[in-house]
Amino acid sequence: MGQVFGRGNGVRGTVTAAAAGSFTIRTEEGETYQVLYSPNTRLMKDRQPIAAGDIHVGDMLMAGGLVDAKAKTVGAVLLYDIDAAEVRNARAGFGKTWVMGKVTAVHELKITIERANDKQAQVVAVDENTSFRKRREDVTLADVKIGDVISAQGAMHEDTFLATTLRIMTPRTGPPHGAEQGPGQPHPADSSAPVPGPPGF
Repeated sequence: MGQVFGRGNGVRGTVTAAAAGSFTIRTEEGETYQVLYSPNTRLMKDRQPIAAGDIHVGDMLMAGGLVDAKAKTVGAVLLYDIDAAEVRNARAGFGKTWVMGKVTAVHELKITIERANDKQAQVVAVDENTSFRKRREDVTLADVKIGDVISAQGAMHEDTFLATTLRIMTPRTGPPHGAEQGPGQPHPADSSAPVPGPPGF
C-alpha cells in the first residue's frame, strides 16, 4: 500500500468539490487536480473502508494511483480521507505536539531537524522513554541518520521538544506529491504546516 503513495504516484490536497465518480482537490502548491475513482478504488479513513459520500468538501484527500501531471488528473487506486477538523488540529499542534523534518545533526540525545513547513531548525530531544519506529519495525536512536526525514510526537519542555514517539520516514512513507509545502490561506483547512499521512504508510 505504501508504494501507492510513493513520489510521482500520489497527490494530496483539500477537497473543493465532489461529483459522481470524481473529487476536485487543491494541492498545497495551489494546483487543482481532478481525482477519478471507480467501484474498484479503495476508499479508506482511519484504516477502515468508507463510501464516497463520507468524503466531504474541506477534508484532506490522499489519492494514490496514476497521476497525469499535465492533465491534472489522478486515476485513483486508493483514496485516504482525513477530516477537515483533524487537519486543522494537526496543523495547530505542529511544533508543539508533533514535528516533522529532515535531520541535519545528531548530538547525544538531541536531534536537530529542518522543519518541513518553514525550513526553521528545531531540536528534538529523546530519552529512555522515547520509542523509535521505521516502517513497522522497532529501531533505536543509532538508526537515525543525517538526511533522514523524521516525524515525532511529544511535547515542549521549556525550549526543547521532547519526543515520546519518533518515526523514521522512508521514501515509501514520505509525503505524496503536494505534501512538502504548506498551502495558502483561502481554505480553512489550509495552513503553512504539513499534515501527517495515514498511519502505517
